[in-house]
Amino acid sequence: MRKLIWLSVVSILAVALMTPAVADKSKMKDVPFKATFSGYLTGFGPVPDGRCDNPPEGKVAYALASFEGWGNATHAGYSFISAEHCSYWDLNAGMADGTYGQGQMTLVAANGDVLRISYIDGVSLSGPPVVEFMDYFTFEDGGTGRFTFASGGGVDIGSVDFSTYIFEMRMEGVIAYKKR
Repeated sequence: MRKLIWLSVVSILAVALMTPAVADKSKMKDVPFKATFSGYLTGFGPVPDGRCDNPPEGKVAYALASFEGWGNATHAGYSFISAEHCSYWDLNAGMADGTYGQGQMTLVAANGDVLRISYIDGVSLSGPPVVEFMDYFTFEDGGTGRFTFASGGGVDIGSVDFSTYIFEMRMEGVIAYKKR
C-alpha cells in the first residue's frame, strides 16, 4: 500500500514539474524598453498577394519595404531584427504620401528568445535620398522564451538613406514580459 501511495505522489510531482506554468499577465509589470538598431534596407518592391490587404481608407499599398539590422535592446542584449511594412499610395493625391503600416518586426535576443512586434501609423518626415520616419509599435504575444507573453509598446524614429540603403532606428517605450 505504501508503494502505491509513494508511486502516486511521485507520478503527480513528475506531471506537475513537466507541465509548463502559464504566465499570469496580471503580475507582469511594465518596465522601460529602449533599443538602437542599424542595418540595411533589403528590399523595396512589389507587394505579394495577401500581404497588404488592409490599407487605410483612400490608400493602396504600392510597395513592400524590408529591413535587417543589429543593435542593442534593453532586456534582449545585442539583437538581430528583421522588419517589413506596406508603403502606401494616396488615391486622392495620385502619389505616394510617405505613409506606411501593417508592419511586422521580429527581434532575436542575444540568447535566442524571439520578440514579435507590430507597427502602424508610419509617416515619412522628409524626402529622399534620406527619409526620416516615425511610427508606433506594439509587442505581441507569440514570441519565445521570456517574450512568449510580451505586451507594451512605444514609438520608433529613424532614417533610411536610399543612396546607401543604410537605416538607423531608435525605439523607446515600455515592455512587460514573464517567463512561463
